[in-house]
Amino acid sequence: MLVLLLAGAAGFVLWGERGAEPGRPPAPIGARGEPGEYQSVPTAAVPTASGPAQVFAGTTAEEVTDAWVRRWPGPVTMDRSLRIINVTLPGTRDELSAAVVPPTKDRRDEVGHVICRVKLQGSLSRSLLRTLVDGCLGPVLKTDERAAVRDWLTGVDLSPPHFQMKRSPRFELQVNRNAEPNLMLTLNAR
Repeated sequence: MLVLLLAGAAGFVLWGERGAEPGRPPAPIGARGEPGEYQSVPTAAVPTASGPAQVFAGTTAEEVTDAWVRRWPGPVTMDRSLRIINVTLPGTRDELSAAVVPPTKDRRDEVGHVICRVKLQGSLSRSLLRTLVDGCLGPVLKTDERAAVRDWLTGVDLSPPHFQMKRSPRFELQVNRNAEPNLMLTLNAR
């Protein structure tokens, strides 16, 4: 379900942009698929995968979900290769959906990505950011990485609509605040 939600959101963003700026010139023929298609990101800026899918070494999907359940008691459900937890964060009405995504379908015990999506009922606060970094992303981040991510998140503009990205040698963190009640953190192994 989370995969479908992500695919739908990506589709809305991609197809919604096409009609947003009708005066924008088309991309050069062959730059991105069909001739005349809009180019929103230069092709040189888009990373391409090479070699085996990256993972957070030394961390299993079960270790991540076990850490989540210790922090936020609730069931972990399986949706194909995803392990998902849906909880209301303690002391708030904010709804967290978190998922561990394997690097490939046949490597389900490994962690390639962690997705934390919050539907905010109140305002975005430092304590919520700390909860997301320490609780949701924390099982795959090292102590110094957690501190660096927390510091970075408190210094970037997270007002909607904003997309931010932080890269380190071990991970890439994407932060998407597409609308007022939504915040999504996606941690990708590098």
